[in-house]
Parts: sequence; C-alpha cells; structure tokens
Amino acid sequence: MASSAKSPILGSFLEGWRRVIAAPALSASLLVLTLAIALPLGRALGGMLQESLGSSLVAEKAAWNWDASWAAEFAAQAQGLGKTFTHEIIGFGGTLKILSGIADNQPLNTTLAGAVAAYSVLWLFLTGGILDRLARGRAVRAAGFFAACGGYFGRMLRLFVVMGATYWALFKWLHPFLLTRVYDHYTRDVTSERDGLIVRVLLYLAFGLALFVANLIFDYAKVRLVVEDRRSVIGALGASMRFLRRRPLRAFGLYLLNGVAFLMVLRVWLGAAPQAWDSVAWAFLVTQVYLLVRIWLRLAFLSSEIVFFQGELAHAGYTARPPHVWPNSAAAEAIENLRT
Repeated sequence: MASSAKSPILGSFLEGWRRVIAAPALSASLLVLTLAIALPLGRALGGMLQESLGSSLVAEKAAWNWDASWAAEFAAQAQGLGKTFTHEIIGFGGTLKILSGIADNQPLNTTLAGAVAAYSVLWLFLTGGILDRLARGRAVRAAGFFAACGGYFGRMLRLFVVMGATYWALFKWLHPFLLTRVYDHYTRDVTSERDGLIVRVLLYLAFGLALFVANLIFDYAKVRLVVEDRRSVIGALGASMRFLRRRPLRAFGLYLLNGVAFLMVLRVWLGAAPQAWDSVAWAFLVTQVYLLVRIWLRLAFLSSEIVFFQGELAHAGYTARPPHVWPNSAAAEAIENLRT
C-alpha cells in the first residue's frame, strides 16, 4: 500500500508528492503549456507599455522603479489588456490581487478571461491523462498519456459542466447572500469597524467552506472516474460523496495538509517575489520557479487524494506495479497485478 498504515494522511501526502516529483516530464510540459498561454498576453502588454513609454526619461525611471504619475496616465487611456497593468500585479501583489478577486467575486478582464478559458479547456483535456499517470505511479509513454486524455475527456467534460453550474450558483447566489444580505443584517447596528471586520471574515470563511466541500467532492469524483474507470459522472459524484461521508476527518485532514503546503509556498513567494527594480532575467527565473512549484502543488493535491483513495480501498488492489501493455485502465491494470 502506498500510504502509511500508522499515518494514512501524512503517508498519502508524502507519497503524493513523491509521485509528482517522479514525473518531471509531466511538470515540465505543464509549465511550458502555462508559458505558451501567458506569453502572447505578455508580449501584447509589453507592446502597449513600450508604445506608451518610448525612449523617454520616464522609460528609464520606470525600468528601475514604479512611476506612479506615468502609471496613472497610462491607466487613464488603457484599453482591454492594458487595464490589468496596475501596481498590484508586481511581485506578491499579483497573488494577493487574484485571491482578493476570488473572495470578492470580481469579474475578470475580458482578455484575461479568454486566456483563462483556453487554459481551462486544455487542462480539462489533460486531466484524465494526468490522473491516470499519477494513479499508476510510473512513467507512461506519450501515446498512452494522450490516449488516456482522449479516453477520459468526454467524462471530464460532463463533470466540468456540473462543476461550472455548481460554482456559478455559489458565486451568483451564495456569495451575495452571505456578503451582502447576511453581512448587512449583522452589521446594521454595529459601530465598531473591528466588529464589522470580524463578521466579514467569518462570512468569508463560511463561503470558503462551501467552496472547499464542492471542490473536495469534485476532486474525488475525478479520481473515481479514472482509477475505477467509471463511465457515469453522476455515479462518480455519488461515490465521491459516499467515500467522503465515511471518512470526513481524514479527507479534510489531507486537504488541510495540502492547504498548509500552499500557504508555506505563498510565504516563501512573499519574500522572494521580484520587485520593480530587479533585472528582467532574475524576475523571469524566480517567477518560473514559483510557477513550477505551483504546478507541483496542484498535482500534489490530486496525487495525494489518489494515494489516499487507493489506500482506503486497498481491497481492490489499486496499486501501481511494473508496466503493463496499454490501453488497460488503471483499474484493469490493478486487477491484472493481483493475478500476477
């Protein structure tokens, strides 16, 4: 069994990370994909900035530090992607801006929304292959990986529709209900800003809990679709909820452990994030390292959940063994492993 019998949560977490680190080609490919999506936007924004700055003295000043007066002038005439160039996007501020936008349900810039949609579709296509690779715990050839991507794409697409509807409902109805109606109700007669802030933080936590529960259900539905080679998305969702209902504390503990790892990475990024006066080469290098670690984190979330699921249902023999001929699914391979 992949996870430790004495500490299934910690064992699943560590084994999940081991599988991610042992798949460098997967991580590198996802980093290249991220760059391929971001590079056209970066070049377009760079062109806007170069056109605005030219070769003036302002350009020399802006190359070394943030020029507030020029930035205000640029923001006043910026359109489309240019509107995203604000002081907040520099260094760690960009991360905080993203988190704040999610918490406050702020709409994305139209151009950025298109890039996010394209990235989401590509990630959706790759999800089946990623989960299959992590479930096997060993290298697979490109043909096998992309065959898994295509084979599971229809199922992931149907699940994505359910996920989209759920998250849309949460942000459309629950978010304004909590942060507007409930907040106004409990702070109507409050005179202290501190009390109002406490109420708001508690409501943010309540909304975050709803997102957490939904995310956990969908994560294990993906795992069950791939590891068990399920065809029914509704069946996978039901199986995911049953799995979580029977072991809520351990599932929550594993998710929390991954969340702590995420916060630790953010803390390191807070100190290491490039500043406006850093060289372009250094800023690029540090940012790519951060993106790679973020990709590892995303994969580790899924990988540790796979290991936890495999460990909890070890009676089915969902363990990755030495290679078997494709196109056997992870579940079929596990059955064959039991026979041998």
